[in-house]
Amino acid sequence: MRIEELTGFFSVLLIFFILYCVMPEVVFHFLGIGSWKRQYSPGVTLTFDDGPDPVYTPKLLEILAKEKITACFFLLGEKVQKYPDLVKMIESQGHRIGSHGYRHRHAWLMSPHKTWELWDKSMEIIRNVIGKEPDIIRPPWGGMNLSLFLWSLFRKKKIVIWNAMGRDWVGNRSCSQIINRILRNTKEGTIILLHDSRGDEGAPANTLACIHELSLKIKSSLKLPLVPLTFPEWSLLRRIAFRVWEQWEHFYSKINHVQRINEENIFRISLNHYHGPDLINGNGELLASKGDLVGEIHLDNIRFQLSGSDPQSIGIRTLKLVRRSLPDLARYVSSDPENREVKVYLGITLLNRGVKGLGFNVQEYPSPMGRIIGLCQKILIRIYHPAGKQRRTESLGNKPKIVWIGKEDLIKKYTPQKIIS
Repeated sequence: MRIEELTGFFSVLLIFFILYCVMPEVVFHFLGIGSWKRQYSPGVTLTFDDGPDPVYTPKLLEILAKEKITACFFLLGEKVQKYPDLVKMIESQGHRIGSHGYRHRHAWLMSPHKTWELWDKSMEIIRNVIGKEPDIIRPPWGGMNLSLFLWSLFRKKKIVIWNAMGRDWVGNRSCSQIINRILRNTKEGTIILLHDSRGDEGAPANTLACIHELSLKIKSSLKLPLVPLTFPEWSLLRRIAFRVWEQWEHFYSKINHVQRINEENIFRISLNHYHGPDLINGNGELLASKGDLVGEIHLDNIRFQLSGSDPQSIGIRTLKLVRRSLPDLARYVSSDPENREVKVYLGITLLNRGVKGLGFNVQEYPSPMGRIIGLCQKILIRIYHPAGKQRRTESLGNKPKIVWIGKEDLIKKYTPQKIIS
């Protein structure tokens, strides 16, 4: 074979390799385009690969039950064949099941035909055990090829990657190393990758030893809940809009020091100097005038990611969430040293109906920026509301209101046992 022919052959081979292996890997795994590299419910999800394992999976299920965590297990088909009772146990305890393929083999090492054959086989095996096919998959190592992407389209399966991992398959990694690596990359929407099988000797035992402390730190340090893995039926455009708005919210929260109260609360707090009209309580006492330090109440918007589409049921669930959050808000402002000098807490919102029944006052917002704020809040409602753009916002009007409550009234109403010092 001449050099020119050899060069041409290797050029074609290189182009095929790039198109079949490299491009899918970059697009779906690293960029997360066409796959799910995060979830959109309020919190963080734990996922476990490479099981089920007869030694470690039952122990892990005990830990998850004790911690009240609903996780997701991406199972290998050949292990599902060996341990079907473990798979049934996972499902019976409410955890979600996905496929990790038939064998733990990288997609780059499989031909198009072999890719389809083994992924179909993994689905058939799981279906025979639990009576249904998983609608989510995770390829080993996150490895992708073009054939797997086409298979996922034809079979209507979601490709789920991750955005935080502790490298827990390495046997000599300590719990602190695993946890710290995960926490560095964990935020709202994170999908955490862990393992309950395979890896170095003793590695799964290290993983199990970390679960309690990891879950505790996610809740206490990051103030994020641990939630089941769920994906909304959103269009790509809505997902992009969500991510853009989310980045703006992160930026705004950072520069204004907006703090979460705890992992479940629908409210967040920041301290700022007031710029609006005087706020006077029912006793004629001036609580805030221009320049005074006030507590600004911000809705943690992703907490509104409620399921369903019925407006009445969504409204009832939202009201319950607000009522459940107010006592924690009251306890927080009564005990936090930075809030000691604050006399009033307020928000600027279009969502002001019914707040008087919760003890809040409603007042006109005189700023010329009101219409702009109102427009932004309507856009935000359409992004976060389960009905999306179908959620009608005309009834909310165009002008937001100042919704406020005095600190003493807040504490007395929602923590009556507290003594105000």
